[in-house]
Amino acid sequence: MYGFTSVSTKEVDLEAGNGETLYPGLGLGENQLRWGLIRRVYGILAAQLVLTTAVSTVTILYTPINTLLTGSAGLLLFLSIIPFLLLWPLHVYHQKHPVNLIVLGLFTVSLSLLVGATGM
Repeated sequence: MYGFTSVSTKEVDLEAGNGETLYPGLGLGENQLRWGLIRRVYGILAAQLVLTTAVSTVTILYTPINTLLTGSAGLLLFLSIIPFLLLWPLHVYHQKHPVNLIVLGLFTVSLSLLVGATGM
C-alpha cells in the first residue's frame, strides 16, 4: 500500500544450540567453548540449588539439628559469619579446579544451614 516490500526475516533462536553460532561473527570453536561454559555454569547452579534444598530440609526436619540451632544463638551467629569468611578462599582459589569446587560447596552448605535455620 505504501510501497514497502515484504522482507522475509528468518527467526534465529540463539539459545537452541543447534550447531549454529551463538552470536553472529563467532567461529565454531568459540561457539562450542561458550556453550560449554553456559552448561557448566548452569550445572553448578543446579547442584547448588539441590544441595541447598537437601541441607535445609534435613536442618528443618531432623530434630537434633533443629533443637541445636534454635537453642544456641552463638552457633547461629557463627553460622552467619562463616559465609563471609569463605568469600576470601573463594576469591583466592577461583582458578584452582578441585579446591574451588570444594570451597564453593562449603559456602553453599553454610548458607543452606542458615536457610534451614530461618525456616524453623
